[in-house]
Amino acid sequence: MTHEAVAQRPTEAEESHTKGWILVNPRILIVLIGVVACYGWLFLMLGTSAFFPLADPEGLVSGGAHLAFVGGACLGMAAVWYFSDALTAHRMTHFVISAVLTAAGLAGMWVLQGSSSLLWLPTLASGCGFGMLSPLYGEYVCLFFHGHLRVYVNGIFAAAALACAWLLFVSQAMIFAFSALFPVVALVCYLIVMNLFDLRERSRADRASSDGRQRIVWRSYLATATAGMAVGYAVGCILSTQTVHDWPYIIIELMVLATCSGLLYDAAKTHFATESMTMRWFLPAAAMVVFPLIFVPEDLVVIFALLLLCGSFFPITCSLSAVCKHIVICDLSAVRAFSFGRLMSFLGIALGMVLAFAGFAPGSVAYFGPLVTAGSVICFMVLVIFSASFVMTEDNYPDERRFKRVEADGSSSLSVAPGTPIRKIDTAAEAAAPAEPDAHRPSVFHLKCEAVANRYGLSSRQREVLTMLAKGRNAEYITEKLVISSHTAKAHIYNIYQKTGVHSRQELMDLVESAEIDDRPEA
Repeated sequence: MTHEAVAQRPTEAEESHTKGWILVNPRILIVLIGVVACYGWLFLMLGTSAFFPLADPEGLVSGGAHLAFVGGACLGMAAVWYFSDALTAHRMTHFVISAVLTAAGLAGMWVLQGSSSLLWLPTLASGCGFGMLSPLYGEYVCLFFHGHLRVYVNGIFAAAALACAWLLFVSQAMIFAFSALFPVVALVCYLIVMNLFDLRERSRADRASSDGRQRIVWRSYLATATAGMAVGYAVGCILSTQTVHDWPYIIIELMVLATCSGLLYDAAKTHFATESMTMRWFLPAAAMVVFPLIFVPEDLVVIFALLLLCGSFFPITCSLSAVCKHIVICDLSAVRAFSFGRLMSFLGIALGMVLAFAGFAPGSVAYFGPLVTAGSVICFMVLVIFSASFVMTEDNYPDERRFKRVEADGSSSLSVAPGTPIRKIDTAAEAAAPAEPDAHRPSVFHLKCEAVANRYGLSSRQREVLTMLAKGRNAEYITEKLVISSHTAKAHIYNIYQKTGVHSRQELMDLVESAEIDDRPEA
C-alpha cells in the first residue's frame, strides 16, 4: 500500500463496513480492540485496586494513587489540547511520549507494589500516558464510526466492562500482569493502525479554524463535568470500602456490564437515552441516591454508590458520543476538541473522588469524625443542584439535520463567535439569507403549513407557532422569537397539539410534510 493510498479518506467499502458487522474489516477491528483496551485500562485504573494489590488498610496510599492517575490524565489531555497543532503534525512524537509515560508508570507501580508513599509518582505518569493516548483513539472513532457514533461508543464501553470482568477470575499473584495487558494492547494496536491509516491528510483543521467552528456552549461542559463528578464520587465511595476480591465486586462488575449492555441495545434499537433526557433525569436522581449515604450503615454504602455509578454511565456515554458527533458535524480538529471535552469530564471525576475520599475513607473519618460524611454528601448535592440549573438542552450540542440545513441556507459564511448555540446561528442565518427571486410567492413549506392551519382551524398566532414547530424549533426559541412568556408559548404548543391530534413535535413535522397542496402557479 502506497503512502498516497493510505492518506486518502476511507473508501466506500471501509465506510460501509463501519456501519455493519465490524469483523468484515480487520483494520477497523484493530482500532476497536485498541480503544476497548484503552477504556478497559481506564476502568481498572479508576475503579479497582488491581494496580495496587498491596495497598494499605486505611486506603491513604491507594486513594492518593487513584487521584494521581486522574490528575495525570487531566495533565495529559490539557497538554494535547494546548499543543494540538504540533502534536497533530508529529503523531509519532505524540505516540512515543504517551508510550514512554505509560511504560514508566507501569514499571514504577510494579516496583513499588502499592506499599510506598511514592506510589503517586508512577500513577501520575501512567495517567499522563492515558491522557495523551485517548484523544488519539478519539480521532479514529470520529473518523471511522461517524455514521453510528452512539452505537460504537456504547459498544466500546460494554466490551471494556466485559474484558474487565475477567479480573474476578485472576489469582492475586497474576492480577497486576493481567491489568498491565490493557495499556500494552492499547499502545500496540495504535502503533499498528497508525501505520495502516495515515491521518496527516485527513486532519486539516488547525487550532484557530477549529476553535472558530466550535459550537458547544459552556453549559454542556458543565453538564459533562457534573456527570464525571458523579462517576468520581461513586468510585471513591466504592474504593473506600471495597477491594477487588471482595464479594460486592462481583455484583459491581455484573451491574456495570448490564448497564453498558443496556445502553448498547438502546443505541441500536430504541434510541431512548438522549443527551437532554439523561441529564434532566440523572441530576435529580443522583441527588436522591446520594442523600441516604448520610444515614446508611457502612456495609450498605456500596449499594448506593453502585446505583450512582451505573446511572452515571447514561450521561457519560451520551456526552462522549455527542462530543464526537460535534467534531464530525463541525469539522473540528478531533485531537483538540476531544481532549478538551474529556478534560472537563476528568476534572469532574477528580472533584468527585476528592469529596468521596474525604467523606468515606477510613483515615478521613477517623481524623475528622463522622460528620465529615454528611459534609461530603451535602457538598456533592449542592454541586449537582447547581448544575441542574444549567442542564443540557438541544441547543448545546448541534443537531446534524439543523446544522446541514443552516449550511445549505448560506450560514457557513456567517461570522459567529465560538460557542454560539446552533439556535442563534439559525436565527442569524435567517436574517442574513438573501431574498428569494420569487419572494412574492410563498414557498412549498409555508403552503403546507397554511394548509394544515386551515384544515384544523388554527388562530393567527398558532399559525406562527406551527411554522416554527414544523422547522424543528423548541419552546425557548419561540419565546424569544415572538417575545412572549414561556408559559404562553407552551400553551400555544399544547393547543396546536390538541387541535391537530399529534403528541410530539416530530409527529407535527410529519403532518406538515405529508400535507397536500396545490403548488401550481397562478394564471
